[in-house]
Amino acid sequence: MKPFRAIHIFRIGLGINMLMHGLVRIPNLSGFVNKMLPMFADTFMPAALTSAFLHVLPFIEALVGVMILIGGQLSRIGYIVGGVLIAVLIFGTDLRQDWATAGQQMIYIIAFGLALYLHDKENTVPVA
Repeated sequence: MKPFRAIHIFRIGLGINMLMHGLVRIPNLSGFVNKMLPMFADTFMPAALTSAFLHVLPFIEALVGVMILIGGQLSRIGYIVGGVLIAVLIFGTDLRQDWATAGQQMIYIIAFGLALYLHDKENTVPVA
């Protein structure tokens, strides 16, 4: 059995965080979409595209959380998908010129990048 390492803390924390982001939004999906959609009214993003994205976002968040919590190579995929998802969210946040939220989302980018780095470092076989 491998000892408990820093990557396990990232895996548990990020996994629960992403899973819960999705799970709490899914039961009231229309409320979530209706709350968020007006925030993009003054951007160039078409309402239909924004609405479609907001409808799938909680499911992607939950799936990323599950993949990370399962561990192994699924967690690696979860870190990558989660990082890309946060980059997309940063794009939308920047469109709204909500710089404070974008700054908070940068913390997620750092966390996903560090988690991926630690995962890869732990799973790299040393070359003799």
